[in-house]
Amino acid sequence: MRKTVRCRLEGDSPTGGAVGDPDAGPSSAVEAAPLGAVSRLWHHGRVKFAAEDQNYLKQRELFSAETGPRELWGVVDHWPLYAGVANLARYLSISDLLRSTLGVPGHVAEFGTWRGATLMLLAKLLRIHDPSGPKVVHCFDTFEGLSAFADEDGDASKDAGRYRGSYEELLELMTLYDLGDDIDIHRGLIEDSLPALIERRPEISFSFVYCDTDLYDSTATILRELAPRVVAGGLIVFDEWNTERWPGEGIAVNEYLNENVGIFTVEAPLHTRQPTLALRKR
Repeated sequence: MRKTVRCRLEGDSPTGGAVGDPDAGPSSAVEAAPLGAVSRLWHHGRVKFAAEDQNYLKQRELFSAETGPRELWGVVDHWPLYAGVANLARYLSISDLLRSTLGVPGHVAEFGTWRGATLMLLAKLLRIHDPSGPKVVHCFDTFEGLSAFADEDGDASKDAGRYRGSYEELLELMTLYDLGDDIDIHRGLIEDSLPALIERRPEISFSFVYCDTDLYDSTATILRELAPRVVAGGLIVFDEWNTERWPGEGIAVNEYLNENVGIFTVEAPLHTRQPTLALRKR
């Protein structure tokens, strides 16, 4: 028998923005453009929301201290009661983007899994919206935290080891929700595990790719290996494009767009701070 798990209403800084409308279109599109033009399309800055986030986190901490620990599944089953608007907006945006590719053939991939929240969201959404379809969610992470920094990543190396996930807990949750056949985990550095998958399965194609690695080398690898394998109408979505704290992801994307004009259209995810950019295959 599983023991009762109790949780406190605390955590890392929120991400996202105003609540999105699931019935609205997933994004607004413009032509794919070179670096200078792309960099001016949108401004995404954590500084813009710093005071709002700081106040929210302070109030959340006070609320947690006043109310005390809660039973885990009581929180999970009533999650809209506890989730911040920013986090809710992020997951609604990801849902909208994924649903826009349901008619596109090909698998789904998520890079930078951390604890597995986005991974499990994608797998559960497919179970809801495409229960009889062949799509599998491919998961890529070391589960050891951030590593393999390049010069383009600026001072991100000070966060080495951040976002370390629990591989074992993720497997337990996959078993709990019977998602073992829906998710394929590729454990290791993306720069190694993704080319290995492509070599092993040269036929594989994708309809939806979510990139949340934050770093230059892994993002460049994803674009190099998977951009040719995204089916027309499919998406590559970036969580930290144009973000000052994680410059490497944006630099890799902008370099790719400069060198590959006309392959993708550039879209701005709506109603959210993150994800920050979506590339739709022509």
